[in-house]
Amino acid sequence: MSDPELRLLRYFVTVAEERHFGRAAQRLHIAQPPLSQQIQKLERQLGTELIDRSRRPIELTDSGRALFDEARLALTHAERAFAAARRAATGQLGQLRIGALQAAVDGVLPYVMRAHRRRFPDVTLELSESSSTDQIAQLVSHRIDVGVLRGPVDEPSLTIQPLIDDPLAAVVWEDHPLAEQEQIEPGLLAHEPMVLWARAAAATTYGDVVELCRMYDIEPPVIDEVPRIQTILALVASGAGIALLPTSFINLSRNGVRFVPLQGRLPHRPLALAWRSTDQSPTVHAFLDVAAAAAPQYLEDLGRRYPQLSAATPRASRR
Repeated sequence: MSDPELRLLRYFVTVAEERHFGRAAQRLHIAQPPLSQQIQKLERQLGTELIDRSRRPIELTDSGRALFDEARLALTHAERAFAAARRAATGQLGQLRIGALQAAVDGVLPYVMRAHRRRFPDVTLELSESSSTDQIAQLVSHRIDVGVLRGPVDEPSLTIQPLIDDPLAAVVWEDHPLAEQEQIEPGLLAHEPMVLWARAAAATTYGDVVELCRMYDIEPPVIDEVPRIQTILALVASGAGIALLPTSFINLSRNGVRFVPLQGRLPHRPLALAWRSTDQSPTVHAFLDVAAAAAPQYLEDLGRRYPQLSAATPRASRR
């Protein structure tokens, strides 16, 4: 015996509520004879009579009463399930796993996630911080759905879309002679003691600093290589040296330091969205659309909160 169809349960519940085949048929917008036949079909599937047709108005049998409440509950759950499926099909319901660099976590990503939650409150966002290399591996193995990383990305199965420019900025202590500059020409840093973000902790940023020094033919003295951003900022605040960090880290608002934009040509590795090219998930693409719309607003807010960035606010990219 197969499970009764939901349609048959709906017919039965309507008849049970009306206690009249004619009124039930009107509610269901079908003729009375086919409705009666469908109820008989349900009774045959269950192997028991559900309705006592000898009485007026009709009455439910013991089996009918036992089925009635459970059938209504089943129909309610089915409607919820169908509604959930429809909402998921438009990206309004589901779960999204996001991987992100620390620069994104401390910068644009909370802004994007907040905008997404306002628009899609029933989508659960799971966030994990990881390197670009790890995110690529996690995307390929389907452990995350969207990454926020830096290129280059040599993985043909992924689509990469720039989100915002996030250029290097000079980080100096608050009474450093360069602290009040609107922009700093990189050549002026040639003899400044420098604290580097260690290569093992941030290979892309380390590579960008090396590239910047090569572009401007400078060799600043390196006093330390540090794995943690907060330690770097503490050393800069103490006057031990300056640092070159992605602009996003200005959001950490460390007392005693000032981020000053750099002038001229800079290494260009924007923060970018990454996802599997074959992924047609509405939830994924809804998030990508929200991110593209929220990024320019984030940069506008960043410029208002930190006026020194207004003349060199990084650009946003749109999908």
